[in-house]
Amino acid sequence: MSGAKQQQSIFLITGNIQGGKTSYLSELIELLRKRSLSVGGFLAPGSFESGKRSGFSLKNIVSGDELAMASTIETDTWTKYRRFWFNPDAFTLGREWICESLKANPDVIVIDEVGPMEQEGSGWSETLEFLKSSSIPVQLWSVREKLSGEVMEHWSISSDHIIHIDNEEVQKAANLIIRAVERNRNS
Repeated sequence: MSGAKQQQSIFLITGNIQGGKTSYLSELIELLRKRSLSVGGFLAPGSFESGKRSGFSLKNIVSGDELAMASTIETDTWTKYRRFWFNPDAFTLGREWICESLKANPDVIVIDEVGPMEQEGSGWSETLEFLKSSSIPVQLWSVREKLSGEVMEHWSISSDHIIHIDNEEVQKAANLIIRAVERNRNS
């Protein structure tokens, strides 16, 4: 590897609310792993009650460890944001998982998901700022389609790094990400 600085590629995985972004990411991660890429970070799978979103958990991509992150049910010591109560321990643990992942120098880091909290300076905003300035060249951030423009502007992300889950087959997205990793390995 030459002394040239690696170009950072942050891909936004976009789709509608409850449109399958986390499921898409799960499938994408498996395809990347099959190609021997190391992937760190976390997913935020949702839970449903009577057909409605009732919460989220935070799941470590490497270990599979999981912690309740958000619920529509009021919970002591959790913080209310819009219609959910958020577990502050999940944000602490998520940041720890990212730091652990970075020690292993992964090919790809995943953040599921970037939303209104982050745009307002809370949630994962500090983690995103840290990752934006890190040496991890390839990152996948999931974001609602209607917020993707604001996220691109706020974090200076290229519009050619948008992967819409309804328009891009997961295998094609995997190939795009693999090429970005290979470009950075060869830089």
